[in-house]
Amino acid sequence: MRSMLLLLLLLGNVMAADAAPSRIVLAGGGAEGDVGDTAAWSYELYHALLMGGDITGDDVVRVAILATDLGGDPSFLPSYFTWLGTTLDITAEGVNVEVTTVAAADDPAVVDVVASCDAVFIKGGDQGLYYDLWNDTRLEVHINGIAMAGGALGGTSAGAMSWAQYSFSGGADLISRDVLADAHTVYLDDTSQPGTSGIHTDFLPFVSGVTIDTHYTQRGRMGRLIGILARALDDHQRRDLLAIGLERNTGIVIQNDTAEVHGIGEVAFIQPTLGTWLVRDPGRPLIVTELRLDRLTEGWRYDLVAKRPDTDNPPAGVNAITATGDGSANVGALDLDGGLEADSALFAATATYYPDDYSLVAAASEPHIHDTVGFTRAGITAERADKQENLFRLLYDRPRVTGMLVFDDSEVSRTSAAPDKLEFGPSGGAPELAVILVDASRAGYKGLSPSISNWAADSGSLRAAALTDLRIHVLAESGARDVRYDSREHVVEGSPVLLAVDFESGDTSGWSVIVE
Repeated sequence: MRSMLLLLLLLGNVMAADAAPSRIVLAGGGAEGDVGDTAAWSYELYHALLMGGDITGDDVVRVAILATDLGGDPSFLPSYFTWLGTTLDITAEGVNVEVTTVAAADDPAVVDVVASCDAVFIKGGDQGLYYDLWNDTRLEVHINGIAMAGGALGGTSAGAMSWAQYSFSGGADLISRDVLADAHTVYLDDTSQPGTSGIHTDFLPFVSGVTIDTHYTQRGRMGRLIGILARALDDHQRRDLLAIGLERNTGIVIQNDTAEVHGIGEVAFIQPTLGTWLVRDPGRPLIVTELRLDRLTEGWRYDLVAKRPDTDNPPAGVNAITATGDGSANVGALDLDGGLEADSALFAATATYYPDDYSLVAAASEPHIHDTVGFTRAGITAERADKQENLFRLLYDRPRVTGMLVFDDSEVSRTSAAPDKLEFGPSGGAPELAVILVDASRAGYKGLSPSISNWAADSGSLRAAALTDLRIHVLAESGARDVRYDSREHVVEGSPVLLAVDFESGDTSGWSVIVE
């Protein structure tokens, strides 16, 4: 029986490569709105899952709600989908399917109900557990069957991450500072198979060429997502991978290779460019240059094939950026300690943040770093969401400059002889955390979410900022790596010390993976 199931699974996976779910609905986490609340962030997003229609022909749009632990109030999501159906004048219902073991995932009495459903929705939880328990099982066969029949797929938090072709589902609790300190951190590995990658391509690969992270701003995961993307690039030698970061109470509906953003916060789309250098040395900070970032909010559309936002039809209130940067020469030496909150004053501008309302705070005097905005102590748990959100709000107010997130154990310095050249880390090259730079000097468009940010002060006015065509650099160890950043010209200078260059991918023009 098991061998027959695996044969069916193999055939299903082959067919799944060409499967065409009607739409894929991905949420970044957070509590859904109440039944009856048409203004809630989840209304339009979850509504779209039902619009995949009735593929079984029984006049009911039935959603299989999958989890390893239904927890909380198991009746809520079934009730929510039933109510959403009434707003579409259709009969809809949700069916809870709790699958807690591999044996249960292979048990017809537990999972065959999924075959009678028109859509699949995976709840939040642990995507590593989903992979370990559900992969290569009867449950996966049923999921593939719904996708191939044109049903809808969806999920929130860990459930959303599971649908990526390059799914970070190794079960490790990775945070940004882990990979900024060690590009080969064990938290990128699979905890159930030590030494193997935590990025899997053999589960539910329906969002092609993509890796996904959730709770993106809430948990300050920009560094984490870049580290996951770097590992995927290194593992698979594909230069065309795309990383998607979904903020809490925010998501996308994917249909016909277009992702449309819904919700309160932002969705980040990050990809390598022809200028990307990637350096991953064990025990040393990650170094990456020239990643493209498009940060989009409610109403934006993104072409997943062209990997570009739709700037011909942007949401209301979006404008082309016409401002220029400061361009002033920097003066004098400077040392910025990432562990000191007061050193945020060494940027040309920083901002107040929760519990205060957002407000731009310009540098009062020299020395400071012209054409920059940013924050120190960017990895502090209680502050990381506020600082990641406010960094982009600063870039909205001060476009054409460079934003910086400097973590504890990071240093930024310059000399009086070369005051425009920023260096990172102690001159001796001792390991430290990398610094994240977001260069907006080439940014094309900007806008603000119509909703108040998740990270606004009480009754505050902060809104998530949308910005297109940014560049991200992750830099460290200038003394050992011969790499620095010209904050006036907005360019990375020098080249990291190259110990071995891996060109196995065939078409490697313009980028390299460098490993020790």
